[in-house]
Amino acid sequence: MESKKKRPPINITIGNKSFELRTSSEFEEELIRKAAKLVTEQIEYRMKNKKGEVHLEEILSMVCLDATVARLKGDYDLRTLKEDVFKNLDTIQNNFQSTTQP
Repeated sequence: MESKKKRPPINITIGNKSFELRTSSEFEEELIRKAAKLVTEQIEYRMKNKKGEVHLEEILSMVCLDATVARLKGDYDLRTLKEDVFKNLDTIQNNFQSTTQP
């Protein structure tokens, strides 16, 4: 596993603000870059479609809300999928046991 100290910092931009971050792996760096791009796209989309005065705090709040809802939905979907898989495994196991017993 790569150490955080061994990897050089990365620079990302969210909206019009740049950040220097350290990552623990190439995978984490890739995720951070994709996330920064998505957040920036959401900011730009909301600013373009906003009627009247634009409050960056309001826009960032809505971007955060969207991201959190997506995370919670993903957590729920994963939990539901796990429950379905275990339920189906139990059904398969029970059917297999009943067909292999004399």
